[in-house]
Amino acid sequence: MDTFTLRGYETDAHGRLSVPALMNILQESANRNAAEHGFGMADLTQFSQSALGWMLMRFRLRMYHYPVYGQTIQVMTYPTFVEKYFIYRDFRVLAEDGTLLADATSTWLVFSMEKRTMVPLPDFIRNLTLPSHPDPLPRLPLKPDFQTAPFSPILEKTVEVGWLSIDQNQHVNNVAYVQWLVECVEDETLKTRELAEIDLVYRTESHWHDRLRVQLAIDTSAEAPSDTRLHRIEHSGSGKEILLARTRWRTSD
Repeated sequence: MDTFTLRGYETDAHGRLSVPALMNILQESANRNAAEHGFGMADLTQFSQSALGWMLMRFRLRMYHYPVYGQTIQVMTYPTFVEKYFIYRDFRVLAEDGTLLADATSTWLVFSMEKRTMVPLPDFIRNLTLPSHPDPLPRLPLKPDFQTAPFSPILEKTVEVGWLSIDQNQHVNNVAYVQWLVECVEDETLKTRELAEIDLVYRTESHWHDRLRVQLAIDTSAEAPSDTRLHRIEHSGSGKEILLARTRWRTSD
């Protein structure tokens, strides 16, 4: 379990922990946990003949209570299942008194740094004995229903990928996309509501100096509540989809 005390630059205009900051915290905790279990970034390099990297494919975060500036939180994370191509990881975020603040589940793959394509998980990972946890979250579907939902943009912004959005895998870090999609939400929603849930599908990479189109739509499917939004990030030139997402918002406390 990792412990973090929230700093001012990790909070938003309301003094609450921002979702991108929380995702960075979760990623840091996941990196530490993977290294402890012997399948961190350094292990991929040590036990494989070609350069490999971890890539996030699916992620869903549910926020129950937002911690605030100066509050100490505890993060538990652990791998739950391993398949030929995917490894699944859960997260739990707790207050110091044990109150559940958030949980998340995720799907990761390994990709070739040279060919930029996914590869089967190395044997040393597939043969790992994973820690036992009584209540793993359900595995996320590879193709969620919102991936094919009608999408009529009501807001659109264009961003150019800067140097500080690139990570050591030489592509845009997954959290940068989340910051861009949140910035492309209606002003009134950002001022009066808080993000209750975010569900993400990462489709492909983008790189330094790419120009990306960030779009927002209302989820008009019959079963969707009125506070649900759809998001899409694509290459401005080719139109190739990079990320699809669905968010749910609620009135701020």
